Amino acid sequence: MQKEHFIIIGLVIGIAIGGIGGYSLKSCKTPEITSCPVAKGLSEDEVGNKVSTYINKKFLHPQGMEGKITTISPYGENLYKLDLEILMGTQVLGKEVVYATKDGELLVLSAKCLVNMSEKAPRVNVSIDDDPSKGNKNAKVVIIEFSDYACPYCAKFELQILPMIMEEYGNEVLFVFRDFPVHGGNSLKAAEAANCAGEQGKFWEYHELLFEKQNEWYSNLSMLETYASELGLDIAKFNKCLNSRKYEEEVLKDRQDGIKAGVTGTPTIFIDGRIIEGAQPYEVFKEVIDDELEK
Repeated sequence: MQKEHFIIIGLVIGIAIGGIGGYSLKSCKTPEITSCPVAKGLSEDEVGNKVSTYINKKFLHPQGMEGKITTISPYGENLYKLDLEILMGTQVLGKEVVYATKDGELLVLSAKCLVNMSEKAPRVNVSIDDDPSKGNKNAKVVIIEFSDYACPYCAKFELQILPMIMEEYGNEVLFVFRDFPVHGGNSLKAAEAANCAGEQGKFWEYHELLFEKQNEWYSNLSMLETYASELGLDIAKFNKCLNSRKYEEEVLKDRQDGIKAGVTGTPTIFIDGRIIEGAQPYEVFKEVIDDELEK
């Protein structure tokens, strides 16, 4: 379910392992390899490390895969040729060849696809709206997540990665949760239920239950009431809120705001407007947060 809008380019082509993130063809430019400047060159190891880090962070790690450079060698005046092995655990899924400029700036994935590995995504102005938040409301760094309670990668971020962020950074960050239901009516209903629980001061507790028990409630919506009971909520008030669809418009507004901000899948996280797509490794979030705190 994670970032399925991406297209695979030059990586494990022909391997039936669906869902690998990739780089959209429409964002690639036709490279003029013969005109590449001979900039200050990096060593083979330096370029290899940069390429493997970029490919893993951008394409493979979110899918539980790993890319390893097996060999690297000069290719003409301006390029390095890199042999890449794609693994899931110890299983080799495929092998590919990519090229990079010797200054470590450009990655060539195909004859018509050139990627700038040093280019930073533009900042996006994303409102926190009036959505649930935790942390320091006056924090320098604001983290906004657009998420779906039925998305397993969202659960990974919420239950594994976010607690690490909040433990390390505490009052240095503000975390805001915004809804982006993409898995049908049940996802929408779960988001409404979390808001109803929030009326009784139990948003975050209910929120965590939804992620922990995705498979249970998604196939049986009666569990939404069960969770409310487990948390000691006033069931009559909860059911009245949920059955009235009081928060449907609010949830759909979140989704519309996400679309305007460029969200195309879940989870999508904005750190001071810098976008991170998918349940990336913790180190990816840490790098951006540290960079923002230093400014």
